[in-house]
Amino acid sequence: MINIAIDGPSGAGKSTIAKIVAKTLGITYLDTGAMYRAVALHVINCGKNPSVVEEVTPLLNDINISYIKVNDENQICLNDNNVSEDIRRHEMSKYASEVSKIPAVRLFLVDMQRKIAQSTDVVLDGRDITSYVLPDAKYKFYLTAKDTERAKRRFEELQAKGQKVSYEQILADVRDRDFNDMNRDFAPLKKTDDSFEIDSTDMTLQQVVDTILAKVDEINKKEKLSQIKDINTSVNKQIKNNRKKTKHGWFYKGIANFVRWAMGALWITKIYFKDNFPKNSKAVVICNHYSALDPCVIISKLLGKNGKVVMKNEVTQNSFVAKVAKELGGISVKRGEADVNAVKSILGALNKNQPVLIFPEGTRNKQNTKELLPFKQGVATFAIKAKAPIVPMLYYKKTGIFKRNKLMVGAPFWLDEFYDKKIGDVREEATQVIFDKMQDLRKEIDILVEVCKGSKKRYLKYKKNQSKEICANVGEGR
Repeated sequence: MINIAIDGPSGAGKSTIAKIVAKTLGITYLDTGAMYRAVALHVINCGKNPSVVEEVTPLLNDINISYIKVNDENQICLNDNNVSEDIRRHEMSKYASEVSKIPAVRLFLVDMQRKIAQSTDVVLDGRDITSYVLPDAKYKFYLTAKDTERAKRRFEELQAKGQKVSYEQILADVRDRDFNDMNRDFAPLKKTDDSFEIDSTDMTLQQVVDTILAKVDEINKKEKLSQIKDINTSVNKQIKNNRKKTKHGWFYKGIANFVRWAMGALWITKIYFKDNFPKNSKAVVICNHYSALDPCVIISKLLGKNGKVVMKNEVTQNSFVAKVAKELGGISVKRGEADVNAVKSILGALNKNQPVLIFPEGTRNKQNTKELLPFKQGVATFAIKAKAPIVPMLYYKKTGIFKRNKLMVGAPFWLDEFYDKKIGDVREEATQVIFDKMQDLRKEIDILVEVCKGSKKRYLKYKKNQSKEICANVGEGR
């Protein structure tokens, strides 16, 4: 598949450039920004606040986004209504920025975008395409321009459409949008190391297009040379892998599938906010630890067959168990020593966009208390090296087979403030950040179970009322 990813700030010309590149190459242009605007439009049409998570999230199930061809151009439809003009109103830019901060919205649209990119040659533009939506895209670009130039372009565009706006207000909006996009917690706007940067301040549209097409051609030529060199190695590797497969390999896969089913059936667990788990994406998944069977429901209901789970080496001493564990995605780790092979396996899985489950406490909480044990520093190391999101999960209390266990999935977060620093210098600080996030999740699941009696609906209402109370206190100067 040809996936061309273009990121950059508002008004840099991404959409226009992406459309021309797609048309030149004869492939599909997927306007991701329009998707967020469509979500924002639906929220506004429903009379809800686009910045309030509890008001926006329930509306996602009612949203259907599709495209139609009009005069050889893709136009976006919201629930079968063409909204291409409505979403381009000036105020929709601000509303789109607000809904894009909500993890559930981004997960909803990212999953949709990835599915399209997996089956179609596409050009995508946005603010987190290269870093989060399609991190493995072969062609990555970061298109930018001075904020004054971007404001000027937007001002002239809106004037041409007959809209009465001021340049000063648009410049202020552009700067506000830049700040919001670059500082949001979830998948912020940033230039990835493997993106080719283009400053379009003093360039024409055609010059930018030509630059992108030339870079695509350059990458293709390098790839062809690399493929020629690697073809023999690839063939030989495949032959060796085939020889390693035993004629009874199907048996262990069957056992693993049965175990995966049995885990979900016997380890009865109510999972709250399952939508926070990113689909088809790399992630360091962490959870508190009471029982050796704690991974059961996570493996069965969330990780999927593509996921991996870190387990202590003692579990895999038996050859039969080791083979079944491998089919379940197990990565064996020798505790108390530097297990280089395990580290390579974990980072390798993350680099292949696979989720990896790790118990940061390193051992079970044998006291069965709610307090978390001190965290090991491996989670921070892997999350920083792989630049992967961390998905926190928490069991409410001691778990058990046939018990009504409760598991809460928190919003993904990144340790991107540590990416450009030496891991040895920040590992301890980063681990504390992770620990604090889990402590916050502990407070939330306690409220959910103890105050709201395990009702997600009551919990969302409670959080909404709590938010209103905070806003009221701020407004009254308390």
